[in-house]
Amino acid sequence: MDAHAPTSRARLTEAAARLFQVKGYHGTSVAEVLAEAGLPKGSLYHHFPQGKADLARAAAALASDMMRDIVGAAFEPAESPGHGVARLCEKFARLFERQPHWRACPVQALLDGPLDRMSAEAHLQAWLAATAAHLDRLGDPAPDARARRLWTLLIGAWTMARAADDPGALRAVPAMMESADA
Repeated sequence: MDAHAPTSRARLTEAAARLFQVKGYHGTSVAEVLAEAGLPKGSLYHHFPQGKADLARAAAALASDMMRDIVGAAFEPAESPGHGVARLCEKFARLFERQPHWRACPVQALLDGPLDRMSAEAHLQAWLAATAAHLDRLGDPAPDARARRLWTLLIGAWTMARAADDPGALRAVPAMMESADA
């Protein structure tokens, strides 16, 4: 076995995260997750004794970690808060274009399932905190407020992009941020 191959738990979690973003929690069957992961049914209940609901919570945590990684990759090389915002929005627009599972916010996709409001809020707060920390490092005078405004616009733009099947709304967020700052 390849030492670098993902574990069956990781394969299930990654497959579920992708499918839940594309089809929603209720629109995704356990059989689809197993097929996507290439694993037998027993694997699911071995790693996730409470089944699909446990898997969804793990998928949300994975997706949330990925979001924080994307925030870091966008803001770490940024030269200013506006540059970081522009890089982040462009990263999401490119993911939207190239990877179907990034056509929806990963946490929003699970709010109609087992992810309770407090868990969803905790994931969103982690994204806000990561964004605000980068904005603060880049000298933004109101990093918390700017991070909240950015994520409010991003999640709305994500919905608009998905409805129009066009990432243009994601690419428009930096200009909206600038006009809100003026």
